[in-house]
Amino acid sequence: MYNLSSNIKIMGVLNLTPDSFYSENNISVEERLSKLSNADIIDVGAESSRPGAVPITSENEIKRIEELLPFLSQNLIELSIDTYKPATASFALKNGFTYVNDITGGQSTEMLEIVANHNANIILMHMQGTPTTMQNNPIYSNVLDDISAFFENSCECAIKAGISSKNIIIDPGIGFGKTISDNDEIINNISKLKSLGFPVLIGVSRKSFLQHNGDSPSERLPTTISANTISMLNGADIIRVHDVDEHVKTRAILSRMCRQ
Repeated sequence: MYNLSSNIKIMGVLNLTPDSFYSENNISVEERLSKLSNADIIDVGAESSRPGAVPITSENEIKRIEELLPFLSQNLIELSIDTYKPATASFALKNGFTYVNDITGGQSTEMLEIVANHNANIILMHMQGTPTTMQNNPIYSNVLDDISAFFENSCECAIKAGISSKNIIIDPGIGFGKTISDNDEIINNISKLKSLGFPVLIGVSRKSFLQHNGDSPSERLPTTISANTISMLNGADIIRVHDVDEHVKTRAILSRMCRQ
C-alpha cells in the first residue's frame, strides 16, 4: 500500500560553494537558476556540508548570498537558506527567503527566535556529529528510535520558541552521520517519522550511498530517481534534488498511477 503525499514539493539545490560534492560552478548563475525554474522551492547553500567540509564565517556566507540576490529577485519561487548560522538566516529572511534549512536541527535558541520573529518555515535536520566528523563510524542503538527522539525534542524546542507547528519540517539527514544500511532503513520507514506529525523532507540527491560500481556523483541520476521514488511512495513531503525537471516528471507519473 503506497503512502503518497497529496502535496509533494520539489526543492531544487543551488550551491554557491566551490567545494560541494556535486558542483555546477562551471555554468553561470542564470543557467543554474533556469534549470531550477520548475522547482517549488530553491534551497540556497553558501557553505558546503559534504563529509569533511570545513566551516566558513557568516560574513562569507552573506557575501555569497548578496551576489546572488539580483538574480533571485527575478523569480517567484519560494526560497530557502541552507544555514545553521543565525546571522546568515536573519540576512536571508530579511531579503525574501521564507525557509531556513538548519542542518543542526535548531540547536541554536537564537536561530529559533529569528525564525519565529519572521513567521518563517524551518527545516530541522538530524545529524550525528558535524560535517567534519559525521561519517567517522556513526553508531546508533536504533537509528529510527534515536532520530525520532531527537525530533520530539527539537520540535518541542522550536514550538516553545514561538515557531508555529505548521511551519516545521523534519529531515532525517540521509548521509549525515549515517551508514548505508541506516539510510536504507530510514527511507523504508518514512511513515514512522510522519507519525510525529510534521512534513518530512528527504535529501538523497547523488549521495555516496547511491554509488554503484564506483560511479561518481555526476553518474548517479538513475539511482537518485529510484531512491526518491521509493521515498515519495513511502510518504515524503519534500524531495531535495539537484535535478528538478526529472523529479517533476517522476512526481507527475507517480501521482497519476497511485491515484487510479
